[in-house]
Amino acid sequence: MAKKIMACVDGSALSQSVCDFGAFFSKTLHLPLELLNVVEHLHVSAHTDLSGNIGLGARDDLLESLIGEEHDESKKAIAKGKTMLLNLKERALTQGAQEVKIVQKHGEFYENIEPHKEEIRLLILGLRGKDNEGNTQAIGSQVEELIRTLNVPILLVNEAFHEPKKILIAYDGSLSSKKALEIVTQAPLLGEVERHLIHAGKNREASLSLLREACTLFNKPQIHTVQSISLQGEAVESLLSYQDNNAIDLIAMGAFSHSRIRDALFGSFTSKMIFKTTKPLLLLR
Repeated sequence: MAKKIMACVDGSALSQSVCDFGAFFSKTLHLPLELLNVVEHLHVSAHTDLSGNIGLGARDDLLESLIGEEHDESKKAIAKGKTMLLNLKERALTQGAQEVKIVQKHGEFYENIEPHKEEIRLLILGLRGKDNEGNTQAIGSQVEELIRTLNVPILLVNEAFHEPKKILIAYDGSLSSKKALEIVTQAPLLGEVERHLIHAGKNREASLSLLREACTLFNKPQIHTVQSISLQGEAVESLLSYQDNNAIDLIAMGAFSHSRIRDALFGSFTSKMIFKTTKPLLLLR
């Protein structure tokens, strides 16, 4: 099945950056880019109480008015989304994207993406959409659903685009991190970048043993410049400190999957990295 890069844009402050990363990976991987805008169903009437002591006819008139208002708001959202998509398509093409398709869907975000998961080589999302802009401790519920259940590489964007030159690959020997390494080494998303393979823990000998085992996977001609580093201390803080001190552009790591229990992801190592890192995060499973 033909693969593509899918970048989801909603008009938030991160939409241009999502588009720029999409163009970069489209050019790098020689794959078409799809810019997707999902217009969710509006429910203007949801906050209005129609149970008061007004006549049936009046309630019917009010309901009709609210339905009309919802329809008007939907039309505005659709028109605004189409204009945004056209502008971002032009932006992506000027940045060297192989081929750009713009798609506008209606309904729930997750339900419009999940049926196409077999076609997606990389899914790119803004970490926070319009509803959560400025809230560093929040993530959209639809984005959360994708992270927890969609079995494709997901890039979470949280800053303006910078071409990745150095990436940090977090490894802890778990099943999810081993699967992440398989993805990174068997079908690399990035070419000639500096790769820092990092394990953080309290037992240095065990850490070095894990890294030696992991490094054997990187012995491939298409993968260059791999450094393996053992860090001592708490994993999240150690990784983020290394990121800051070594000008890391992007962090790649394995993530939980298949669980629909929120706390299996949120409240975990994965969630701490999502909320604390200032760099884009590539989740692999």
